[in-house]
Amino acid sequence: MLIATRISVAIVGVVFLAVGALSQAQPLKVKGHELAESAQQFFAEGHEKQALDACATGDFKTIDKPSRRVLKQYCSQLSDARQQAISGNRTEYKGDGDRNEMRTDTFTFDHDRLVRVQLVFAAPSPEENYRGQTFAQIFAGMKQAYGPPTSEHTEPVQDPFGVASLAHRELWELPQAVILITEQAPRWPEDGSTTLTVFTRAEYDRSTTPGIQPNPNPLR
Repeated sequence: MLIATRISVAIVGVVFLAVGALSQAQPLKVKGHELAESAQQFFAEGHEKQALDACATGDFKTIDKPSRRVLKQYCSQLSDARQQAISGNRTEYKGDGDRNEMRTDTFTFDHDRLVRVQLVFAAPSPEENYRGQTFAQIFAGMKQAYGPPTSEHTEPVQDPFGVASLAHRELWELPQAVILITEQAPRWPEDGSTTLTVFTRAEYDRSTTPGIQPNPNPLR
């Protein structure tokens, strides 16, 4: 029980609101970045600032990459993503994520603003010494932070061996943002993932507007 509680608290720390946020519509923060902040601000703080500084000086002690060739490619991609984002172009930047959590991060910018953050958590598996996060753990943390979701959906699925389970979709509609958790149906026993996506209201409305290519449905 203690371990589960610690995991839930960690998930709450991934996405959180400032004090009194739900009632006062305070900005939402995700992984240390404020939703709808400028691209200039995003790349001038945290890990991205450290990485850009390392790329500029050639001091790569803070960047964990296996070879100089990969370092050069990483620096080029990071610099290009920054330039595209601050220029106002719609840009997706894939962050380093967290290897210990088995998590990947993708940040989307539009018109110089951070409009969407997508965190994909791999499910625990024996191949990774059971690192990762289950849907239940992530959902528990988010429910602790924001209360019951605005809407819920489940869909029956089967793995290749015929084992039945339910894939979940949980949606929270906040004053200035939308939080969506979707569970990827496992392809093999103990395989699968959970995607946590945070949108600005405008970005969520854009993604659900007819005529605009929607995001893939992780339940299918």
